[in-house]
Amino acid sequence: MSVAVYVFPHPDDESFGPAAVMHRQRREGHEVHLLTLTRGEATRVRHELGLSREEMGAVRYREMEAMARQLDLSSLTVLHLPDGALKEVDPREIEAAVSAHIESLRPNLVVTYPAHGVSGFEDHLVTHAAVKRVFCELRDRPAAGLMRLAFTTLRETPTDRPIPLRASKPHEIDCAVPVTPEDRGVQRRALACYESYRKVIEDQDPASVSGDHEYFEIFQERHMPPLPDLFAGL
Repeated sequence: MSVAVYVFPHPDDESFGPAAVMHRQRREGHEVHLLTLTRGEATRVRHELGLSREEMGAVRYREMEAMARQLDLSSLTVLHLPDGALKEVDPREIEAAVSAHIESLRPNLVVTYPAHGVSGFEDHLVTHAAVKRVFCELRDRPAAGLMRLAFTTLRETPTDRPIPLRASKPHEIDCAVPVTPEDRGVQRRALACYESYRKVIEDQDPASVSGDHEYFEIFQERHMPPLPDLFAGL
C-alpha cells in the first residue's frame, strides 16, 4: 500500500481535476489524503446565494465533507487561509502548514497543480510554488519518505469551456492514468456534492475533459512512454 497526499487551494479543485484517479487509488487499497488550503469563501457565487463569506465557507465545507464520502478519502483537512488572496499571505505560513501536514502523513506521493495552474487562477499558482518548495525541502530528509511530486494537468486544451483552461505540452506528460467508467461515475457524484456550484459544473463539464485517462507531469522525472500509474516505479 502506498500513501498519496493531494494539495489544492479550493473546494472542488480535486473533483474538477484528478478525482477519478483518487477514487481508483482508493479502490486499489492505497491511502489518499486531501489537504485544501481555503474554504473557498470568496467565490462570486455567494452573491447569487445571498451569503456572507463566512456562510459561503461553511456551505462549501459541508459540500467537501459529502465529496470526501463519495471518494472514500482516507482523510480530509481544510485550512482557513484566505480564498482568493493566497498571494498576500507570507509564503512561509503556507509552506509551514503544508509541510506539517505532509510530515504527519509521510506519503510516497504528493500531487498538486502544475506551474500554469490549469486555469491560471492566482491561488493555483501560489499553491504550486509552495508545495514544490516543501517537497524539495522534505525530500532531502530520508525519514520523510517522499519519493515523487506530480502535477495534475491536461493533455489538450479544451476550446469549448466558459473558463479557459491550459494544457501541458505533450513531452511534459509523464503519466497517463487510465480511468474506468466506474471511476468517472464516482467523479461525477463527487462533483454533484457541490450543489452551490451546479451551474459552473454544468457549464464546464469537467468529468468529460480528459476522456478515459488523467494526465500528470512528474517533477524532475521524464517518462516516455508515460507511466500508467502515479505509484509506478516507487
